[in-house]
Amino acid sequence: MFLKIKSKKAEKKAVKSAKEADKIRVARKNNKKKKSKFQNPNAARKIKKTVIQTIPYERFISDYIMLVKSNIKIGKQTGNLYSKSYLIPDINYSSLPESEQEIKLLAYVDLLNGFDSSASVQVTLFNTKINKKDFEERVLLQYKEGEEDDGANEKREEINSILTEKLMLSQNGIQCKKYITVTVSAFDFETANTRLLNYEAHLNLCVGRLGTEMIPLKANERVRLLADIFRGVDVELWDVTRAEFARCSEKMLCCPDYFEFKKDYFMYNEKYARCVYFQKLPSSSVQDTIFKDIL
Repeated sequence: MFLKIKSKKAEKKAVKSAKEADKIRVARKNNKKKKSKFQNPNAARKIKKTVIQTIPYERFISDYIMLVKSNIKIGKQTGNLYSKSYLIPDINYSSLPESEQEIKLLAYVDLLNGFDSSASVQVTLFNTKINKKDFEERVLLQYKEGEEDDGANEKREEINSILTEKLMLSQNGIQCKKYITVTVSAFDFETANTRLLNYEAHLNLCVGRLGTEMIPLKANERVRLLADIFRGVDVELWDVTRAEFARCSEKMLCCPDYFEFKKDYFMYNEKYARCVYFQKLPSSSVQDTIFKDIL
């Protein structure tokens, strides 16, 4: 008694109809596609070719509003992403009594809860060195010369040296600036502007309860902020004109000279940077200093 062992080739030949053979061929083809996508999930990812393209926005379309990205899907249609940034002056919080701290914390919670799922809110705490030129213009006493000379320049120089020394020693020459950036999706600029104005009214109401006032950033101020992050606070910039904004020439002023992404960090100019994502926060007993304690 002999046993017949069928090979794979014999099994293929055993298929009776062309319909069954085609069904097997299509199934194998689909499996190969799924396998290749799984092995290389970033195959279709578009890589930025220049440092300027790495700056994550397209252009400014008004004195305050930036076009972040165009031709995105909004439901079954396509639209754009628009953003607007605000500077929040320092708020007296840590030195207040606990009861007043709780009131301000609840006002901040109301601020965040006032946005729906169609808007994105980014809170930025930017620790940076103090701009020497800006510090001299805003804080230091100005010397008087010529006909305005009153003979007190030596006293002014002594006071300025004391102010500079105290500031550098108390804060190590570091200042913290706070920003809120609101991003909305819309089909056109008019719709986006209306939505951003509605959110701005909500922000002004909540920030007013915190005891301060929001300051919308103009296009040149946002360029200055990007330059502070990527190039340094002491880099001098000129005011960009509307014609230059139309050509997106402002990106030349704020982009770094070098940008490279590594496996778990990235580099620009002489700096190393890393992004950390907190996947889960404690579900109970969350304190207002949790991020400060982690850092």
